[in-house]
Amino acid sequence: MCAMALARIGTAVSAIGQMQAASAQAKMANYQAQIANMNAQIAEEEAKSTLDAGAREEQQHRMKVAMLKGNQRAAMAANNVDLGSGSPLEVLIDTAYAGEMDALTIRTNTNRNAYNKRGEAANLRAQSQLYKMEAKQARTGGMLSALGTLASGFGDAYGKYGSTFGKIA
Repeated sequence: MCAMALARIGTAVSAIGQMQAASAQAKMANYQAQIANMNAQIAEEEAKSTLDAGAREEQQHRMKVAMLKGNQRAAMAANNVDLGSGSPLEVLIDTAYAGEMDALTIRTNTNRNAYNKRGEAANLRAQSQLYKMEAKQARTGGMLSALGTLASGFGDAYGKYGSTFGKIA
């Protein structure tokens, strides 16, 4: 009789242990979900910061090109060069073209980097959702495992009791 009582206690302790382990696993998954969510927010902020910095860089570049064009005009005018035709005009046009292409490259690279950061944020939010689902599954799995342990343990104890003391109808 003492062995049966110990078997029942062991079964109950095992079931409680399974539920505690599932609870710990669920808490860890929820924690990871929170971390992934915070990292997604950081990535969104980085995307915004990237766009802001890129806009400033583009504006600064355009100002430098404008100053360069002004210096070119001033130097040519100081040498009595006609700015309205020929090579001097081509130099000014080429400077404007190269400056605009560089400014557009800065904008394109900035947008690409921000897009990548937003993609990272989306992936992190999706990972957060997966962790939340993992937490829910851990709780459910722990509960089912504990119930299975209880059913199996008490079924074994009942069978042993019946074989020891005769069939119970």
